[in-house]
Amino acid sequence: MKSWKRKNMESSWAEATEGGLWKYGNMLLCVLISIVACADDWRDDMWKGPVVLRDGVTARAYALESPRNMKAYVVSVDLTTPGIGFAATERAKNWGVRLEKVKDRTCLAETRLETTADFMMRRRREGANVEVAFNTTPWEPFPAPKGENRADPIGWCVAAGEEVSRPEGGEWVFAVRRDGRAGISQLQPGESAAGLGDMAFVAAAYDILMTNGVAIGVAPVRPGLHPRTALGLADGGRRLVVLAVDGRQPGYSDGADFADLCEILKREGVTDAVNMDGGGSTALVVWNRKTGAPWTLNRHARNKVRATAFNLGIVFAEPGADGERLALERTASVYHSYEFEDLEDTPPPQGFSPFYIGHFGRHGSRRLTGSYVPDTLRRLEDAGKAGKLTDEGEELLAEVKKLETVHAGMTGQLSERGAQEHRMLARRMAARFPEIFKQSRRVRCQSTPVPRVLMSAANFTMSLQEATAAKLDFDCLTGGSYVNRLSPADGVNKGIPRERKKFFDRCAQCKICSDGVVARIFKSPDAVDDARRFARDLFVCASICQCVRSETGGVDLYRFFTKEEIAAISRCLEMEMYGGMANSPEFGDVHVACTQSIADDFVKCADGAISDDRTAADLRFGHDSGIWPFAGLVGLEGPGDRVASNDAWRDCPGWKWMSMASNIQMVLYRNDKGDVLAKVLYNEREMHIRGLEPVSWPYYRWSDLRDRLLKGGK
Repeated sequence: MKSWKRKNMESSWAEATEGGLWKYGNMLLCVLISIVACADDWRDDMWKGPVVLRDGVTARAYALESPRNMKAYVVSVDLTTPGIGFAATERAKNWGVRLEKVKDRTCLAETRLETTADFMMRRRREGANVEVAFNTTPWEPFPAPKGENRADPIGWCVAAGEEVSRPEGGEWVFAVRRDGRAGISQLQPGESAAGLGDMAFVAAAYDILMTNGVAIGVAPVRPGLHPRTALGLADGGRRLVVLAVDGRQPGYSDGADFADLCEILKREGVTDAVNMDGGGSTALVVWNRKTGAPWTLNRHARNKVRATAFNLGIVFAEPGADGERLALERTASVYHSYEFEDLEDTPPPQGFSPFYIGHFGRHGSRRLTGSYVPDTLRRLEDAGKAGKLTDEGEELLAEVKKLETVHAGMTGQLSERGAQEHRMLARRMAARFPEIFKQSRRVRCQSTPVPRVLMSAANFTMSLQEATAAKLDFDCLTGGSYVNRLSPADGVNKGIPRERKKFFDRCAQCKICSDGVVARIFKSPDAVDDARRFARDLFVCASICQCVRSETGGVDLYRFFTKEEIAAISRCLEMEMYGGMANSPEFGDVHVACTQSIADDFVKCADGAISDDRTAADLRFGHDSGIWPFAGLVGLEGPGDRVASNDAWRDCPGWKWMSMASNIQMVLYRNDKGDVLAKVLYNEREMHIRGLEPVSWPYYRWSDLRDRLLKGGK
């Protein structure tokens, strides 16, 4: 086998409006409330016994006191469930090339490192309905060299019939054949991949644990108590048991040895089992249908979630379900929740490394502002009292009441999904640019005083601290002046009421297709005072359901529209949102110009970081009306485009460029000579800047980008 070796956050938010101080402790309490607000579901019940997650999948948790304090998590998968399948980490680009940064031994670039939760999200975006995912095979080099995100799994790994990592000979493997049969076996010395034709998925293990119900007394590669991952088969190979044990957390869970693993696996009826990569790599993730997000069952020591080299996922065949749902949710324009994409950075020019990042992000997914929900509910209730609702109308009324319940007293507030978005964004930033956060450095934060924005900032900063090894010194400010600084277009819009009224009158003339909606919901057309307004308000209510899925238990209002109605209303919504805040023909010049204060702040902060190495990042948190026009000032191809507003749904859609938690990041790179380059990310994607010549795309001279910003994009 290959060789294997394995400030307390001292921050406060100063509220400049009243000159008072909002202590971070109060903010932390609010964040914790938002995180646990929906904890009364199966995630609590699994400690009492097995909980059914879906057909063929159960989860349970153990809180053991003997032989020691230990927390363990088990997911059991019936492999005979119709439509079940597997997914696995695929080959890396340029598969098989030598990792040049590893000098003491030969390591090949075979897979790309990613967390198990990110693996699940990526595969779901690609159309694979992954509902269970877990880490498997150890890898090298560990830890990965600075700037290296590729790895060499140790032993035989196969993904969808393609060999990902070559066999060593003698290793134990968990394997799934093309006919769906799963097994655990040992490769014989000298055995090659000759039998690959029958293998669909293979993951090399660390050690054997059990065969035919008997624990094997082998010496573990890493003896002692650690977090552990194990795979077991029960019921003659018809059921897969995935076990994860927490460890290295005194007072919570001490960890497990091989005997502990075997004891728990025997409780689950397992007869054959292998020990997989454990320690900080241990990750057992399930898809939470209620929240619409992955949820990691085990708890990592110090909250450090590690990227791993070879993840396996359990896929359930629901043809097109995720793709169709995503296409539907994208009709929400600016109400669309953030989409996390697989990221891969273009290597910078030789000798350059990142040292600073300037960030500007929109708040995360939220509840609706305005009167969309109460107005829709009022119209339905009035019609119901008058006996003018159809059966479908009565069903709609019940669903809107559920939506209203989570809005009552919480209008515009951040949702659980919104908090998750910003925690994920922070973790991805820390993992993507570890050089920036490797030392104890300062992070400056600005936020508008709107609660959903403050909560987004708090979730982001807390997660950033948790994801970095160094202690970060946060300097966080908010207040009334930050509204004008980070959302300046709001004030400008009030100064052009006549022009805006004409534009929105044009939007109102869009074909809404309200007749069909009204006919299905009401017994007579006169049961609702404004059919067009009702249809549009109901559509906005449907759009926000994706943002509050965990709070409502999965309310879905899109089903009350036809595809044709959704297409017509969404195009009108896109026209209104793009024209009203982006670089549009109607107001683009005004909107872009008013973001000069944001551009000046980016330059001022970046220049300061260049001259003073103490600052790692400047984080800004605001609203869509600041970020979208700022993309126009920077000249970003895509979000900053000027197109006909009628065509915005196709050429510059809000779901793509101004979803919840949308963000723009400027990352500065420097070499030993002091030369500074910059690249701009929008929604974490590398961007082309119109009119600027890159040194090598996507890297531009900071001096060129700086001039662009100071001159208002000219």
